[in-house]
Amino acid sequence: MGYFHPLLVHLPIGFLLLAILMDLLAYRSAFVQYRAAVPSTLFFGFVAALLSCGTGYLLASSGDYEPASLQVHQQGGWMVAGASGVLWLLSGVFFRKQSQAGSRWLSALLLALGGVIAYTGHQGGSLTHGSDYLSWRAANAPAIPIRRVTVVDSTALELPKVNPDLPLEVDVKAVEQLRKLGFNVRYMLKRPVMLDITLPAQAGKPASELMPALQAVAPSIVWLNLSDNGFSEKDLEWLKTCQNLEKLKLAKNPIGDGVVEILAGLKHLEAVNLNETELSEAGVKRLENVGVDRVYAWQAK
Repeated sequence: MGYFHPLLVHLPIGFLLLAILMDLLAYRSAFVQYRAAVPSTLFFGFVAALLSCGTGYLLASSGDYEPASLQVHQQGGWMVAGASGVLWLLSGVFFRKQSQAGSRWLSALLLALGGVIAYTGHQGGSLTHGSDYLSWRAANAPAIPIRRVTVVDSTALELPKVNPDLPLEVDVKAVEQLRKLGFNVRYMLKRPVMLDITLPAQAGKPASELMPALQAVAPSIVWLNLSDNGFSEKDLEWLKTCQNLEKLKLAKNPIGDGVVEILAGLKHLEAVNLNETELSEAGVKRLENVGVDRVYAWQAK
């Protein structure tokens, strides 16, 4: 559900900016009737903001975002949702029978809400596109010259430059067995085979039932998500066979520093999410020492 956030986040922006626009236009006699629509538009913006915040919270739990910037963006999102709800109540109850001076107070509060929306949206853009996505330096960067290549013999094309240890084929029956067991399996590349595998949280299946099918495709697993499924370090011993694993998510599992010994031999491993586990600070440093670039350990031991 978290992946709906980029879609839903535009709804509160649209509704709330529309409410601000109608309120400002209502100061002209030709558009005075627009003010009656402001409370209902604020209500729709408030509901959409709550949905956006909820899906944003779920998306943030993936651990793929820089914590400090993420926290600022989250706080701004909840402020927008809370402020829009308060303004909806005020516009429908307190300011309904107020004089023109009272309406100006509402307008001032709506403009302040617009500022918070702009700031929060900018923080979201920075999370997605980088902090310099609006800078002159990025906008005026020199164009990279395009090197044109003429392909003479299409049969001589080489494979994409990916990990050379990846197998060229995979056991299709094992992939189908994983899907029957409830895994989401995505082919990132079919030759060589690169698999992105996710077990939904709290799937309720014992490791002994799942591991044979996983081991059958282990050399092809590049991304793996086993978060929140109650797996112990003993259940994860098989990960040693995933020699081409690059990104691993084990958040909310009852595991500690023992997982470091399991992962130490995975030379291609770049990122590990161990949020809300028993991993210690010493364990984080040991993972860094064995070559893991990014270790997510939010609310870990």
